[in-house]
Amino acid sequence: MTSIRWRVIPSVRDLRHLDDALSSSAADVLLSNVHIGNLAALSARIHDDGKRVLVQSDLVGGFRSDTEGLRLLRHEFKIDGIFTSSHQTVALAKRTGMRRYFRVTLMDSRSVCTALDALKKFSGDGVELLPAPVALEVVDEFRSVLGDKEILAGGFIRTQDRLESVRAAGFDGATTSNRSMWSET
Repeated sequence: MTSIRWRVIPSVRDLRHLDDALSSSAADVLLSNVHIGNLAALSARIHDDGKRVLVQSDLVGGFRSDTEGLRLLRHEFKIDGIFTSSHQTVALAKRTGMRRYFRVTLMDSRSVCTALDALKKFSGDGVELLPAPVALEVVDEFRSVLGDKEILAGGFIRTQDRLESVRAAGFDGATTSNRSMWSET
């Protein structure tokens, strides 16, 4: 089953590649390596190009994911959404109006079972399953728990074949730092 809402989200780890993300057809840009000191300028630049700003809140240097920090991300830095591996951060961010994605690392069958159980009452907007090669094996299990919430694949999406496999498996999209795939829709 191929998702009708398929999208590729550029994950910018190196700010030298921000222009490539901005020139892509993607509606969102995920900042994976920023500091609170440059976040306002980067957010403004991305919004000026008509794109939404997403951040991996766990990787924002100088930032603390408490209630006030999340409010600052939304209202002072104009962040549209967060990716986090913290259930607490997802819950705290609910009141901000930001989109909330929970990052699930799939290490073994126990981590899959633990994540599926924890997601039964999930109130975020979606999940990112990592790494993509493993996520391909379990996407149907996550779909049965998450229903119509967005399910993204991330990590080790290095080839066009892998991206197509993710799409064909029924994911709603993928996050990737591979610049050659940033305009794949």
